[in-house]
Amino acid sequence: MSAINIETVVHRRQQRRFIDLPWQIYASDTCWIPPLRRAQEELLGFHPHPFYARNKTKSFLATRGGRDVGRITAIVNVGHIERYKENRGFFGFFECHDDLDAATQLFDAARNWLADEGMSCLRGPANPSLNYECGLLIEGFATPPFFMMTHNRPYYADLIEANGLKKIEDLYAFWGEMSMLEGLDAKLGVMVEGVKERFGVSVRSLDRSRFTEEVRMFLDIYNTSLAGTWGFVPLSKGEVNHMAKHLKHLIVPELS
Repeated sequence: MSAINIETVVHRRQQRRFIDLPWQIYASDTCWIPPLRRAQEELLGFHPHPFYARNKTKSFLATRGGRDVGRITAIVNVGHIERYKENRGFFGFFECHDDLDAATQLFDAARNWLADEGMSCLRGPANPSLNYECGLLIEGFATPPFFMMTHNRPYYADLIEANGLKKIEDLYAFWGEMSMLEGLDAKLGVMVEGVKERFGVSVRSLDRSRFTEEVRMFLDIYNTSLAGTWGFVPLSKGEVNHMAKHLKHLIVPELS
């Protein structure tokens, strides 16, 4: 078997190979939902994204015999360092064939770069932070991922744990059917009226004419309400504005 070669992603052609690799790994996985390439380019910092106004990354490709077999991105999240007072680096965008040698050399490359940046420990996956897609799927491989959920091959946990990482937190995703909402309207109506009376708040749908301002308000509430949750780092104003622009095409105001 030929040796593994690790490339630092610098040029545009390498960036395209980095982004295209999942199409090879998940070719036979009917539950995999391909990401938007343009969105991936931004989240990786290959195109401008506000996350990189103060944070930085370095991406690596693993090849064997001239064929791409794995990838990883090492991430320095300044917001996390400031909030938690720890020099913790992150890894994300990890994809790999069932090849322990390739995975190990990718993690070594990520760790070495992070060490050069002053980081002393590693956490992930974060693509590129916990405010975006994060975590490793360990149960639920038979269903497609929902919005902003990760999806990976079952053997990924073995590759990651073999490189010295262990689970630190469980993240759950829930699903339901419309039939489960039957009979809830009346109960929710009573709850809404109780909240309005007790706290003097109003409940309304999103205002289409002020869409950007409404989404910014929503994301401000997001930053405040999640402040005490595990690993949370607030979204920057630039990220809030960027998300507002992109969410406009996804949000149904009547349901918001």
